[in-house]
Amino acid sequence: MAEQRDGMITVRSDLHDYMEQIDQYTAQLPLTIREQMRQALYREYDGDYAGQEKLCREMLEVLPDSADVLSMLGRCLMSQGRYDEAREYLEKAMEADPEDQNTIISLGQACHAQKDYKKAAELLGGIFPPKDYHPFYYTVYAESLESLGQREKARDIYRKEISIWEESRIVRSVEILDGCFVRTLYLDAILGAMELTVDMGVYKRFLATVTMDAAMQRRLAQNISYLSTALTVRTFRIPFRSLVREIEEQGYLLDSEHYPIIENAYRSVESYEYHEDNAVSAMMESFLSAESRAPMAGDKDADNNDRLTVLSYEWYMTRYIENHGEELLYVSEKYPHTYIRAVTFLDQLQTLGAEGMRNAILDKLETFDEIKVPREALEAGMEEAYQKALKRKKEPVYLTEGNVTYKRSGKKILPNDPCPCGSGKKYKKCHGRK
Repeated sequence: MAEQRDGMITVRSDLHDYMEQIDQYTAQLPLTIREQMRQALYREYDGDYAGQEKLCREMLEVLPDSADVLSMLGRCLMSQGRYDEAREYLEKAMEADPEDQNTIISLGQACHAQKDYKKAAELLGGIFPPKDYHPFYYTVYAESLESLGQREKARDIYRKEISIWEESRIVRSVEILDGCFVRTLYLDAILGAMELTVDMGVYKRFLATVTMDAAMQRRLAQNISYLSTALTVRTFRIPFRSLVREIEEQGYLLDSEHYPIIENAYRSVESYEYHEDNAVSAMMESFLSAESRAPMAGDKDADNNDRLTVLSYEWYMTRYIENHGEELLYVSEKYPHTYIRAVTFLDQLQTLGAEGMRNAILDKLETFDEIKVPREALEAGMEEAYQKALKRKKEPVYLTEGNVTYKRSGKKILPNDPCPCGSGKKYKKCHGRK
C-alpha cells in the first residue's frame, strides 16, 4: 500500500505481506531469538524505536555476536539520531558479516551523518551498484562524493536514482527523489552538462505526477530559490526561466504562501541580465537592486541599513531621471518584473515632482537615529554622494564555477549584499550562510 506522511510517499508492503516477509526471514534465525526478532521488526515497522532497541539489547545478551541483531540495533539507533552509537554497532555487524549490503549501506549513512564523507563514499562505492534497491543509498553516496568535491561523479549517482524512477515510475519517496532532481539540475548547470535540457524535462514530468500538497509546495519553493543560485552561469538562465514559467502556468504554487517566489525568481534572472547589460548604467543598476529589496510597508523587522539604502537611491534617482528618462523606459520594457518594484516610487515622483519627492525623502531620513546633521548638511551630503555614485562604473569580473568560466558585470556578492535568489534578505542571512 502507499503511505503518505507530510507529503512524503513511500511504497511499502501491507501488514499481511510484511508479516510473511518477517516469517521467511526469522525462520533462518536461531530459536533463541526468533520471536524477539519478529517483535523487533514489528516495532520497526510501526516506528517504535525505543521498543525495538529494548528487544535488540535483550537479544544481544543471548547472542552478542549476531550480525543480524547488531545491524538492526544500528539501524534503530540511526532512526533515533544517535549516530555515534549506531556506527559502533554497525561496524561490529560488518565485522561479523562483511558481505551484508544492508549493513554496509546503514554504516555509510552513519558515517555521512557524522560528516565522515570519505569513509561513507568508500563504503558505498565498494558495493556500487547495490544488488537490491535501497532508498537512501544513491542520495547518501552522491552527497558524500559532492562533499569531497567529486561533483561530476556525484551528479551521475543522483541521476541513477532518477533513472530508477524513470524505468519503474514507482515513487518510493517524493522527498528523496525531488532532492536528487534539484541536485542534478544544479550540478548540470555549474558543470555545463549537455544533459541539462533533458533533465529539466524529466523534472517537469515528475512534478506533473506528484501530489502538490503543502509539503511539496514548500519544497518546490525552496528548490526555485536554491536553483537561482546557479544563475551566475549564463546558459542556465533560459532553462531556469522555463521551469519557473511551467510552475506558474501549471498553478503548482497557486493559493500557496510560497507563490511570491515565482516573481522573485523572474526578478532574480533579470538582475543577472541587467548586471551584464551595457545599456543599464551602474546608477540604474544600484537603484533597481535597492528597490528589489525595499522593505514592505509595516515591516518592523526590516534592517535600517536597507531602509537607508533604498531612500538614498530613491533620492539619487530624482536627480538622475531628469536626464535619463529613456534609460528608465528601456528598463521598463526589457526588465518588467524588476521595474514593477519601482512603480510606487515613480508614481509618487510624478505626483510630487522631483523637488517635492526629494523633500519627502529628506523628511524620512531625518527620522533615523543615524542621521545627526542639520537639514542643510543632510541635503548637501546627499548631493555629494549622488555625484560620486554617478561616476561609478560597472566593472567586469571573471568568475569560475565548476567547469564553467563566465564573465559577469558587477561586483562580487558581499555578505551584506542582497541575496541573488531574490528573497529580499541579505546574502549572509540567506544562501550565503554556508
